[in-house]
Amino acid sequence: MPRAEPMKPDQFLSWLSALPLCKGTSVECGAGNAEIAQFLANRYATSCAVDINPIPLPPDTLVKAICADAGVLPFEDSSVDLVLSMQALHHFDVAKHLAEARRILRPDGVFAALCWGEISLPGDVRHAYTPIFDAIAPFWEPQRAFVLSGYKGLEFAGVSVTRPRAEMRRKCNLDGLEEVMATWSAVQGAITAGIDLPDPDLSVLRKDENAKFDIRWPLLGPVFRVPT
Repeated sequence: MPRAEPMKPDQFLSWLSALPLCKGTSVECGAGNAEIAQFLANRYATSCAVDINPIPLPPDTLVKAICADAGVLPFEDSSVDLVLSMQALHHFDVAKHLAEARRILRPDGVFAALCWGEISLPGDVRHAYTPIFDAIAPFWEPQRAFVLSGYKGLEFAGVSVTRPRAEMRRKCNLDGLEEVMATWSAVQGAITAGIDLPDPDLSVLRKDENAKFDIRWPLLGPVFRVPT
């Protein structure tokens, strides 16, 4: 049988949010602009966005913004149904966060530590940008390998849940790719350090420079359910 297409991020979040039997309270940790918390606001009675430096949310939002550390979560024991983070776990005190998540989750509650894997590019595009990738390599954060592994080896006091494949996909041209790359911490770090980044080697491209192509990121990370 042909392998099923990966879910889109919103499809994956719908799958994840449906796992807990109770839909009382969800908590996004390291929430940033609270995109996931806002997605969950229509699925849970209370959707909380927790961040040590919370971004102001629109006044009409259904999300409850909470200023707190992911290792000291201001919730009662066994009071939460879903705890998740997106591209944030490696910035936490992991042991404290896992202990806190386990403390506040109800039986049958779900814990997820999500992250994005390595960007997938057409072979000729990756070849063209290899000089830049090599130049920024020393400026990636130390936890990069842990993130790209999907937080491999993370242990949580719960039952591992097999999750479906999922990925984010975007069509762009070279200008669009460079806009994405400009947001990378390694690119910003190299520029701050005064590194003169090389130009891509466009001679290896098999397509017009303005042609659009797919870029993809796999959605990774473990999911656990608290035993009943």
